[in-house]
Amino acid sequence: HTTAGLELDDWAGVFASGKGWCCEEGEMNPFGLHGPTLSKPMIAAVQGVCFTSGVEMMLNTDIRVAATDTRFAQLEVKRGIFACGGATMRLPQEMGWSNAQRYLLTGDEWTAQQAYDWGMVQELVAPGEQLERALALAEKVANAAPMGVQGSLASSRLARDHGHEAAKARVFAELKPVMESEDVKEGIQSFLERREAQFKGR
Repeated sequence: HTTAGLELDDWAGVFASGKGWCCEEGEMNPFGLHGPTLSKPMIAAVQGVCFTSGVEMMLNTDIRVAATDTRFAQLEVKRGIFACGGATMRLPQEMGWSNAQRYLLTGDEWTAQQAYDWGMVQELVAPGEQLERALALAEKVANAAPMGVQGSLASSRLARDHGHEAAKARVFAELKPVMESEDVKEGIQSFLERREAQFKGR
């Protein structure tokens, strides 16, 4: 299983503080609610029970692989609270407003197939194969041009968080240093020579 969520009795005091949880210096917030964000993409692999904080940490990743037996739920309303790790913001983006409210407001479970159909999960695999598939996808990303990957991710996040106009206003300014990189020359040369490119991230 992935996780059944946080131990509510251990976290009730943190939630009641009005401040949420804080990370130590050098740590990353796993829910992406504050602090620095990764410039590298993150891929999640889930199986079995993936409830509450498990869903919210998964929603803070860029690509998700789920086993077909994965069960998802935001159970908070059944425990007297509401989701506070990003689900209220991200689930409507991922599955549509009414689909999100259907599960946020009832605490009911949804299936891996539903998550895939909504686009919340990108690939479904047999139980036990999710980590291997996630690592294979990570290898594909790692073999791509680092500056291209980082630029793609940054532009996509800008559009998601601040709208398409903000991303359109920055796209060519952000592309300029990429076009001046050695990796672009290598990409063109590898295309002409019909071989795999060897990128260096500069």
